[in-house]
Amino acid sequence: MNKKAENFKAFLDEHEIQDFTMDIPENDTLHTVIFRSNLTINGTNIPTIFILDDSIYSMIRVFIAPNALNDKNAERLSQLINDYNLTYKSFKYFTDNDGSLILDTCLILPTDEVNGEVVYALYRNIIQHLEEAYKNIMKVIWA
Repeated sequence: MNKKAENFKAFLDEHEIQDFTMDIPENDTLHTVIFRSNLTINGTNIPTIFILDDSIYSMIRVFIAPNALNDKNAERLSQLINDYNLTYKSFKYFTDNDGSLILDTCLILPTDEVNGEVVYALYRNIIQHLEEAYKNIMKVIWA
């Protein structure tokens, strides 16, 4: 396990936070550790991961909706996520190759220290945003 992941795991243990499971991919040159959890937004569990590795970058990734993008909603969904991307500095929406809608927050961690309070503040910011935005996003996806 990389030092950043050890540091974040110590934070979780110290604060008795048991909302995460750890996944350590084999043969990964960056020694990646993935902390998996869920956010509950308007009664819906949304998968999220916190990725820590040996690079200076770490990532909070929220899997908003699988297969969200289709021919019927492409224009409206693209406009909505572009509006959110212009409004919020701390995170960015995108659709992957399968059309799934994802929200990313990148953290720069130039040392092995991970400030768990900052990570949780970012999660709170994401949750606060999604409590308002999720219903609008799903209306566009289901339209």
